[in-house]
Amino acid sequence: MQTWDWLMLLPERQRRQRRYRRRLLRLQSQLQRPRTGISGLVVIYLVAVAVLAVNTRPVLALLAVMPLLLVPLLAGLIYWLLWAEFHR
Repeated sequence: MQTWDWLMLLPERQRRQRRYRRRLLRLQSQLQRPRTGISGLVVIYLVAVAVLAVNTRPVLALLAVMPLLLVPLLAGLIYWLLWAEFHR
């Protein structure tokens, strides 16, 4: 707790309830951020690829992971080519 935190002034029972409510609201707001949603989708995708790798051949899992590896590289290449074109 910080020195400016007004929860210190409450009775212990109310402090626990308020702390729990704060944590719940913080978690809820964190889950509503787009970055968290995208990260969650990537994790779900990687878990599905891992299950695919265990149940089938690893080559299929490698093919399934290719978009995750190639899209950032392609985006970087496009950015670099555009930057080079306009900054000559």
